[in-house]
Amino acid sequence: MPRPFEPRTHLIVEACKTLDRRSAARVIREDLESGPEEGDFWDSVAQLAGKLGEQDLAIGAARRFAATQPIDPSRVLYFSRVLSRFGRLREALAALDKLPEASQQHPAVLHFQGVTFTQLGDFNTAEIILRQAIAISPAPIQWLALSVVKKFQPGDPDIARMEAVLPKVGKAPAEIQAQLLYALGKAYDDVGNTDMAGIAYASGAAQMKMANQGHSLAKWDEFSRELIAGYSEENFEELTPSGAGGDRMIFVTGFPRSGTTLVEQILASHSQVAGGAEINLLSVALMPAGNLKFGDSRNMSLDELSFTYPFYGDFTFESALDYQNRSASADPWGDIGRDYLQMVKERFGETGKAIDKTVIIGQFMGLILHSLPKAKVVWLRRKPEDCALSIFRLYSLLGTIPWSYSAEGIASFFHSEDRLYEYWVSIFPDRILTINYEDLVSDPQSWIRKLLNHVNLPEEEGVFEPHKSKRAVTTASVAQVRSPISTSRIGSAEKYKTFVEQFRKAYYL
Repeated sequence: MPRPFEPRTHLIVEACKTLDRRSAARVIREDLESGPEEGDFWDSVAQLAGKLGEQDLAIGAARRFAATQPIDPSRVLYFSRVLSRFGRLREALAALDKLPEASQQHPAVLHFQGVTFTQLGDFNTAEIILRQAIAISPAPIQWLALSVVKKFQPGDPDIARMEAVLPKVGKAPAEIQAQLLYALGKAYDDVGNTDMAGIAYASGAAQMKMANQGHSLAKWDEFSRELIAGYSEENFEELTPSGAGGDRMIFVTGFPRSGTTLVEQILASHSQVAGGAEINLLSVALMPAGNLKFGDSRNMSLDELSFTYPFYGDFTFESALDYQNRSASADPWGDIGRDYLQMVKERFGETGKAIDKTVIIGQFMGLILHSLPKAKVVWLRRKPEDCALSIFRLYSLLGTIPWSYSAEGIASFFHSEDRLYEYWVSIFPDRILTINYEDLVSDPQSWIRKLLNHVNLPEEEGVFEPHKSKRAVTTASVAQVRSPISTSRIGSAEKYKTFVEQFRKAYYL
């Protein structure tokens, strides 16, 4: 009797221990070619493939997981989430349409559909679906999603309904309580009650901070200084040139809420741009140049590996030089550049420029520009107070922005990233265009032309009216970019006097 198929976990682990992303991906590809068309184990394979930046492998494994008999709505929903992660939003919705009617009314399914329609810009459909979810289960996550798509009005009954739910979640995990508090903060802000909004946001941030212990801003500050010292112009000369081009790539970066989504929307409205998103592939492509402490993982299960292994490193100059010295390739940095471009090709196709809007990439900037010598960068800057408040009011998944739960934490992180920004601009002055958000929204015609010139795109009418674009937007700025470019958000922090005072005291030392 033949042995049941099992993914070759041990080979994947060994490849990862040696920072060999290509070999790990090859094992997964071979397992998909030889493995069965269904099985619960494909769940973990999909997760691992996603962490390796292998979009097609992740979707293929997730599809087999969803096809496992008996068909289970949770598996199909997982498949839809994988599709959504890689920008295939309409395919994700279509997969859920095949579920039985009863399963389509599950709150988790409705929530996913509501969020997806929000990302597609169909706020009316999103609100209808999210209200269906709330009617079945008025969970904080549903209210949070609804708060994104609607503008609350004075006397709005939804505010009273959320206030009534708040005492009922008092014993829930901190992250759950925070979801409702951030939703209330948005509602209070909409109706002009900034005092109550400030209290709600601060309470939500306190809950998130309590649930997210262990992040050291002091260590990050020290690390940013070490990066700058390591990547001196003299040391850069020790890295061999890259044979990868990368002229299709436009990196749009900066702090969250600094205007990066607006610039992405402007560029993506151009006919020669294939697409853009926060694809988060830089650390994956640079995996061979990392300095990971993988430890003894020979006995780690595939489930444990897919959930716990972080495919990124500190990317210091020392680890970069170590990668170059141990590589058998004649073009080690070109290999990294080509791997990245292949992952981008899976996401956006073969032709047209592509936008990587991964924010906060200062730690990768030197190596990614070295690996892709023809890529261009647009770095957004915004008035610190306005940017800080916007980040503070932003609910983010636990652990993704751990420094954002206090004015002091945001100020400290800003200091470190400011230092990296100033350094990389001095090293790559011709490849990095700095755009101040306030300048862009005050004089969009001039700055959009400067932007197009920097990334070698001809003028087109659509880029001057980016709000008319029908493309999906998956960031927290999903609502703002559907409106015409406006100066209305300049100085928005001044209404939150307590927060602004705390931030200024910490930032302007």
